[in-house]
Amino acid sequence: MENNLIVTVSGGRSSAMMARHIQTSEKYADFEKIYIFCNTGQERPETIDFLKNIEKYWGIEIVKIEGVFNNTLGEGVSYKIVDNWDDLKMDSSVFSQAISHKNKGIFSGVPNIKAPFCSELMKTLPAKKFADDVFGKKNYYTTIGFRREDMPKRISWAEIKEDFKRKYPLITDFDLPVNVFGVNEFWEKQPFKLEIHSRLGNCRYCFKKHEDYIVMGIKVDIEAGNFETINWYRKEEKKYGKLFFREHKSIDDLVKLAQSPFTAEIDFDKADDFKCVCNF
Repeated sequence: MENNLIVTVSGGRSSAMMARHIQTSEKYADFEKIYIFCNTGQERPETIDFLKNIEKYWGIEIVKIEGVFNNTLGEGVSYKIVDNWDDLKMDSSVFSQAISHKNKGIFSGVPNIKAPFCSELMKTLPAKKFADDVFGKKNYYTTIGFRREDMPKRISWAEIKEDFKRKYPLITDFDLPVNVFGVNEFWEKQPFKLEIHSRLGNCRYCFKKHEDYIVMGIKVDIEAGNFETINWYRKEEKKYGKLFFREHKSIDDLVKLAQSPFTAEIDFDKADDFKCVCNF
């Protein structure tokens, strides 16, 4: 395998730190590197601003990709390159198309904790298709922004040593694997920040998150007068007759919790971090 590297930049702080490390480290000086962002259409505006600042302050050119889906049986996922940040589809239509694509066969429903197909369809597969076209199949490494906190639940040393397709720079490239404190220390020294709390994550209301975090995200949007994503969830739940969230809760169940006068404020700094894969 040649020294080709696909660096996925999700819009989270860990993946951005990883991208900067790869850009500046001598370890990757001889690698042909491509940085990519796969859009779902449910990222918060602050996430897109953060990605723009990665380009502005670090000079990292990020290739912007969106999945391309169809409802023909036997036809897989493709991708398209979006030239400008302002041309990204931020109306959740990419997500709707991905769900429709999944439902063209025997599967019926929406993504949820038992069938978490959204990340694969909107991020993993489009990124792979793009990388295959650029570098050739099996002719590149991909990077994962796992931190110390992701071991051993998400990855173990044994799995890392046996993985010859992916690299885990924040775990393997430092004297000790980088943890959340290391990430925080890194960002204290940077000229820009991600202007939302990490618990809100990249995609609004991700079902993989703790319910408290989803409710807080909904509350933030309601207070801002932003009901677009709430209405999108209502439409998709009605269309497929299925629910996204844990314990068979609907978006309206969570909206009620967010609107409740008894909803407690969450101490984000003390709450357990229930991380979704898209949040790195």
